[in-house]
Amino acid sequence: MRDVLITGTPRSGTTLVCSLLNRLPDTVALHEPMNVWEFASCRDGDEVAAMIERFCAESRRSLREHKFVISKHVGGKIRDNSAAQLDRAGKRVRRTEHGRIEVGKALSQNFTLAIKHPAAFTALLEPLSKRFECCAIIRNPLATLGSWNSLDWLPLKDGHSPIAEKLDGDLACDLAAKSDQIERQIHIVNWFYERFRRFLPEHAVIKYEDLVNSRGRELAKFFPAATELDENLTSKNVSHFYDRALMTDVGQRLLECDGPVWNFYNRRDVENLLNEVGSRAPSG
Repeated sequence: MRDVLITGTPRSGTTLVCSLLNRLPDTVALHEPMNVWEFASCRDGDEVAAMIERFCAESRRSLREHKFVISKHVGGKIRDNSAAQLDRAGKRVRRTEHGRIEVGKALSQNFTLAIKHPAAFTALLEPLSKRFECCAIIRNPLATLGSWNSLDWLPLKDGHSPIAEKLDGDLACDLAAKSDQIERQIHIVNWFYERFRRFLPEHAVIKYEDLVNSRGRELAKFFPAATELDENLTSKNVSHFYDRALMTDVGQRLLECDGPVWNFYNRRDVENLLNEVGSRAPSG
């Protein structure tokens, strides 16, 4: 049995990955199914790992015996973007529910089960990576920050990640010492990348851009069945939902900072995206 934990920077494509994995045979991927706040009451990382193992076992049993499982979903399906719906003002809103979803496809006794919780799994990546296969999804840091700032309901827009701060006291202290919202956001991005660099092998870090360009097949380096994917994917790194003036400012500040983010992307990646942002006229 293969239980895989999916993490990544929030808004990097982790939900898209779950949607793609659910199109593969003998594979089920769940979108933030656990109450991760319960992790904070555990004595240590090993106790958290044991809790996750129990959840995986219960989910497997439910899928085999009853053909349903608990997950966040939109209308009973795990969509490729949890912020795809628009309100009357044209702003993206989150309309996910948490509950049962039906899974009707055939599953073997040893099917692959993947669970994604970006912030919580990243905070506990050191102990979890010793007990589970873990992979992370990352995205051009400027596009990541552009997405964070486009969602009013996302705590990351204010430069905070509540569950990550609860599980990592050092992160909470570092953010509390910074008064500037964008400075906090950049610090959080570097926190994610630093943990991926320390605790994951190179093949376990998947770039959103490579995922899109390969039509999903980039996942095959961690999920072999993904060699059969051939999805029509479009990059959202420059979205009309993103504030272009803000992205220009954030991009310049990002280029001026040092940090683990540059272990995965280089400054030219950000500069090229800045040029693309500047060349595209805002659309409706």
